[in-house]
Amino acid sequence: GDCEDYAITKYLSLRRLGFKVDQLRVVALKDLNLKIGHAILVVFLNGKTYVLDNQIKFVVEAKKIKHYLPIFSINSKYWWRHRT
Repeated sequence: GDCEDYAITKYLSLRRLGFKVDQLRVVALKDLNLKIGHAILVVFLNGKTYVLDNQIKFVVEAKKIKHYLPIFSINSKYWWRHRT
């Protein structure tokens, strides 16, 4: 599957496990290293922001990833356009 498939599947799985809509966002972004579009899942938990990414083996805090430029993000209620 594509990165979007992984991000959406993770989103749906975490929703079924009890995460609230407001805790989850699928983010479409540009990978500045590879210069391509990419999608990840972002999870807001206990005051921290985590990234679940099929290109990174482990769950990491978003602040540790510097080469992603978010374009827009969505959940089942809202969408956000990110500006630089």
